Amino acid sequence: MEFDKYLRAQGELGGFEIVLNEPIRRTDSPKPIEPIITKPVIAKPVVTKPQNQNNDSLWQNATDIKDFYSALQQHSIYTKSMRPLSFYVPKEINANAQFFLIFHSPQEITAAAKNVLDRLFNKLNIDLNACAISFFFKCNEAAMPREKPVLKDMLYKEIEFINPEKIIFFRETNSNINIDGSPITLSGKPAITLYSLLEMAGSNDKIKGTWTALQQSAWFSPNIFQAQK
Repeated sequence: MEFDKYLRAQGELGGFEIVLNEPIRRTDSPKPIEPIITKPVIAKPVVTKPQNQNNDSLWQNATDIKDFYSALQQHSIYTKSMRPLSFYVPKEINANAQFFLIFHSPQEITAAAKNVLDRLFNKLNIDLNACAISFFFKCNEAAMPREKPVLKDMLYKEIEFINPEKIIFFRETNSNINIDGSPITLSGKPAITLYSLLEMAGSNDKIKGTWTALQQSAWFSPNIFQAQK
């Protein structure tokens, strides 16, 4: 009975022709169903250019600092997730400044860090508002190894446009860069590296080390440092 119910259900579903309680009769094979042949339609491939393919070379053709910064903002390095949020362009671009201050990230310029910077430059008799300011990575994410060569070239071009007398780098927090005050030549300009503002804000030893490095640079009058004793 259960087997009969199973066959009856299959028959009602149209699976095959059955006769219950009777021998299965052989029937002629049905004519094969001829396939319906349709002409295939081949869709044309959609060719799309990679995003920012053309924008990645704009900075190389910039003729002034404003065009340069505008081109950088369109580069694929700086349009990645979250990076545009921290891309920084100064409201006032001080070309031909005495000092070009280059920080690692805009996130470092906290209220406490800015206070350290103000006090440091007041002691050096430097007008902070007259300095040019930039950020090497212009983003809050570490650069990928393949990005570093082009970032270096961008930095050189930025220095060329700013044309400062001297360059001061503020290293990335807790990096292994030695702080000794010895100037190097970068894109034809003398440059030194100091501790990050965040390091100085949290450590008197880092402030003393920064002061010593500035003295060893021989960029400033010895009287400035003698007054601190």
